[in-house]
Amino acid sequence: MKVLVLGWEYPPAVAGGLGAACHGLTTALADRGHEVTLCTPADGAPADPAPYPGIERVSLGSDASFSPFHPGAILDPYSVDRVAGAAGAPAGAPPTGSAAQGADPKDPGSRSSSSHAQSARKLYGEDLSTAIQRYSREAVTRLADRDFDVVHAHDWMTFPAALRLRFVRRRPVCLHVHSTAIDRGGASAPGPVGSISAVERAGLRTADRVCAVSGFTRDLLVREYRLDPERVSVVHNAAPSGVNSSPARVVGPEGPSVLFVGRLTRQKGVGFLVRAAARVLESCPSARFVFMGEGEDRTRMIEMAAALGIGRRVFFTGGVSSELRDRAYADASVFVLSSVSEPFGLTPLEALRGGAAPILTDACGVREVLPSAPVCPPWDAAGLSAEIVTLLTDEARRLAVVEQGRAELARLTWAESARHLEAALEQARSTSGRRSKG
Repeated sequence: MKVLVLGWEYPPAVAGGLGAACHGLTTALADRGHEVTLCTPADGAPADPAPYPGIERVSLGSDASFSPFHPGAILDPYSVDRVAGAAGAPAGAPPTGSAAQGADPKDPGSRSSSSHAQSARKLYGEDLSTAIQRYSREAVTRLADRDFDVVHAHDWMTFPAALRLRFVRRRPVCLHVHSTAIDRGGASAPGPVGSISAVERAGLRTADRVCAVSGFTRDLLVREYRLDPERVSVVHNAAPSGVNSSPARVVGPEGPSVLFVGRLTRQKGVGFLVRAAARVLESCPSARFVFMGEGEDRTRMIEMAAALGIGRRVFFTGGVSSELRDRAYADASVFVLSSVSEPFGLTPLEALRGGAAPILTDACGVREVLPSAPVCPPWDAAGLSAEIVTLLTDEARRLAVVEQGRAELARLTWAESARHLEAALEQARSTSGRRSKG
């Protein structure tokens, strides 16, 4: 097949898991012998120094008539602080308090200083709505003479371009859902979030085929967007390249480390993890909790840790390089994915690769590929703390979780994900053919 891939994030410009998934699936399609054209917006970052064999890269910002843009001022779609209500957060949560020791929460530099945050601003910055419209127009213009059989579009920012190409070029479209407005803020939320939901709804109902990153997300699309489940294929994300075969870390004299990596937002359940940390430290006072990432809730989480009296055992690093993140995975005893709504979640796979034992909530798609990982409900600080304490105090159990998880991890490959995607793309072509005949 000749596949036109519409992506919004792609290495080296990556603000989250979307870029990693787009890269993994696109390169795996090329490996399977498909002819791939990848179209991305201008991101201010240099193109890959060595283009992947079988992939032609089209950057819409490379033309002088289409100046590089920093899409976003309307919203950061991955930092919407409305998730609690949509996900069933308990009334009155989470508490706040005074500033943590050694930190000034009033310092604006403490909230947005990381390279990760800068990448997010580039990709999702000041005028996202305008940028999406521009991407759509330019994609049709720049790809007017390209030969392709099917369009594969990643996440809602590329959906308008895909549907325009479907109309202009009469090519089938497969839309790939990595997250939804409902995950981030609730479909009925006013303003930008509700607008995103409308874009998603219109695109998904028009597409010839839909791919969901998990069964969790497929069920949401069927329930909330009223999609026919027969039109939705599940294509799981895969593990990071290679599996670290080194043994799981043995706890050193400095005490065990519990790690969180991700955006500090309500969607990620950071508040209930901080409350769980206070409970854990009552039983395991030598434990350290490391929160790695940026987000609008960072200051509030620092204040909460101080108010709970655990400021000296809880560390907020901000954004860090991939090298430091990998070191943190290798140093951690336990990794927690505390999300209250997570379509998939790549970080537990990265953590397992580094040797940390993951704990998940039952509101995340990655549970489907890591069935052996301990699970607790979102917002259940008592349940989460009990799971953490078990892994911190029972080394045999912790090592068993890592060993089982790594066995599951080894079966997750982008090649296998691409095989399922390939079937979905063929179904899109078949569906489009039946529609045209009708």
